[in-house]
Order: sequence, then structure tokens, then C-alpha cells
Amino acid sequence: MSDLLKTHIENVLEANYATVSRTLDRVEQFEAEGRRVIVGGQIGEDAWDIIDWRTNEILAAGTDGLSGYAAAGNDLDPQGTWIHLDQILEEDELLYVETPGLPEGLAATIEDWVLTGDPEEIAGFIGWPVEKVEEYQAEA
Repeated sequence: MSDLLKTHIENVLEANYATVSRTLDRVEQFEAEGRRVIVGGQIGEDAWDIIDWRTNEILAAGTDGLSGYAAAGNDLDPQGTWIHLDQILEEDELLYVETPGLPEGLAATIEDWVLTGDPEEIAGFIGWPVEKVEEYQAEA
């Protein structure tokens, strides 16, 4: 069972790394086209923000609901060239890792632990360097 778990953990890390790498490549393509990648949106009932994904700079924020968010977006990006990271992520196909012999529920629990758990603990279990686990756990 230990080899099966190690294989599943490694496959989850590798699938995550591949997905994140594709996302980062797409972000770089958009930026090379002169587009800005943003994050943010509604963060409360009426609160919102618009943040540059690359620099983490808050470009705008307000408490005037979706209409204020939309108006700020139109004012800041009148040409409509900005793209929200969520749009990029939606276009990336998530890889679901299946490991024959491992029940689906257990596989999902392990996947959650692998992507959010302590890198040292994971590295110790599968025999990878901690730095590699951290790199493969990273999010876009």
C-alpha cells in the first residue's frame, strides 16, 4: 500500500505542476500581447477590489457593489484588454489523478493533503527534496 500511496502522491504533485506551468505559460502569453492579468472581485456584500496579479498592486477598491466594480473596470481598462485570472484557470483543464487500487474518496483526501499539507512531511514520505515538493505544490 505504501508504494501505491507514494505513486499517487507523486502523480498528484506532477499533475498540479503541469497545470500550474500551463497556466503560467498562458499568463506570459497574455502579458506578451500587452494584456494585464488581474484578480479580485467581490469580497463582501458590497466590497470589491481589482488587483494586478503579477505585482499584487491594488488598482481599485470600493464598497459600491457590482455596479461600482464594473464602472471601475471600464474606467481603468476602457479597451477591455485585461483578463481575470479566473478566466485563464477556467480554460485550463484540471487533471484528475486516478490510481488503480486506491478508492476515489481516499484519493481525493490524499490529493487535498498533498496540495495543502506540510511540504517537509510530504517530502519525507515520498523521498523528494522539500524544495521540489514546495515547487510542485505551488498555485498559479
